Amino acid sequence: MRVSHYNTFLDGGAATASRRLHSELVRMDVDSQYFYSANQGEPLDLDGTYHAATWNQGNVANRLIKGVKFRQHRQSFKRALRGRSSGHEIFTSPKGAAYTPWPPMSHGDDDQIIHLHWIDKFIDQTSFFGSLEPQQPVVWTLHDMNAFTGGCHFSEGCDRYLSGCGNCPQLPSPAEKDFSHQSFQAKSKAIQDINLHIAAPSRWLIETAKSSTLLQSAKSFSHIPYGINTETYYPMDRQEARGRLGIDPDATVVCFGAMDVKNIRKGGKQMAEAFAAIADLPEVLGLVFGGGELPKSSNPMPPIHSVGPIAGTLQQRTVFSAADVFVLPSLEDNLPLTGLEAMACGTPIVAFNAGGIPDYVRPGISGSLAKTGCSEDLAQKLVQLLTDRPTLSNLGQSARVMIENEYASTREANRYQQLYRDLVTTKSRFLAA
Repeated sequence: MRVSHYNTFLDGGAATASRRLHSELVRMDVDSQYFYSANQGEPLDLDGTYHAATWNQGNVANRLIKGVKFRQHRQSFKRALRGRSSGHEIFTSPKGAAYTPWPPMSHGDDDQIIHLHWIDKFIDQTSFFGSLEPQQPVVWTLHDMNAFTGGCHFSEGCDRYLSGCGNCPQLPSPAEKDFSHQSFQAKSKAIQDINLHIAAPSRWLIETAKSSTLLQSAKSFSHIPYGINTETYYPMDRQEARGRLGIDPDATVVCFGAMDVKNIRKGGKQMAEAFAAIADLPEVLGLVFGGGELPKSSNPMPPIHSVGPIAGTLQQRTVFSAADVFVLPSLEDNLPLTGLEAMACGTPIVAFNAGGIPDYVRPGISGSLAKTGCSEDLAQKLVQLLTDRPTLSNLGQSARVMIENEYASTREANRYQQLYRDLVTTKSRFLAA
């Protein structure tokens, strides 16, 4: 059995999660291959299992025709998004490329499992799904909501995906038959006749997917949480970690980070307000990582130690281990990897009760939950923990145990292997009938 993973990028949340799964499967001697957009270049850890996907697009005339049509589509798409407010999550089209028929130029045997991850800006869903044999198993792990919406990756509370989209509040000129509605219809038509099996890391996302109109033709839904390698992510001595970062060993360190701190969904505004509310705690220090800066506040703020984007396991372990508490103020999220990584390093979490975050942020066990969007409640939860050091320590220890018991990378890989085996067995029975 061969498994082929498809993910647009080599970096980012979905890429990190899918690559970790791929690596664990390879370690377990599964024939797992990883395909990514050729626009990304060569991966840094090329080991023979990573491939820039190339597609058979026919003769020169066909390539030219498809290329022209794709450019026309992109221009129309850009016009539909022109004037869109900043701070939103990205909005994408199901036509991520000109023509991407199955199979790619290099492909495996007949028992191959196609495992899709984040495929926007990479795959043209119409030609890809339309070229599959009816019995071909396709596993699609959702890392956000885009697979069942008309373009948004998080709906910001909108439920129009339940009825076909249109009048999209994330578009600058919403209308009944706007781009979101057109994309929804194209996606729905593309997947109607395929052997599709949906997986998602959080209970929130898998239940939302089940309720969606677009994915009603899926054959199964599986809740399979992300996995963390507990031999790679583990607590570092706190004083050593702070020494590496140049942080006062006696400070009370509150950590926050995101790939883009300015992203509204990540709660940077609420985090800044919570920082201001705890500024009078003794020796409190904000430890911030990621891209961008926190919104300005008119209130006094504690000192902020910014480390910028962090890369590599050692730097991640250092940052998470240096913190007394990690804050996840996301207003909408799936199963953020940063929270899992922090917990694996023995750091408890204070978070908003949003999306899939409550799956692992459990009050009294691994941290504390605040009312979504309420920075005052977030600050109160932080004060309660930071002024109760014994409880804070116990939460950090039990958070680490939770990761070991429920979110180990071997557990995730084993569950996907079982899903793959079930699908191959069903396919074999279908062909033998």
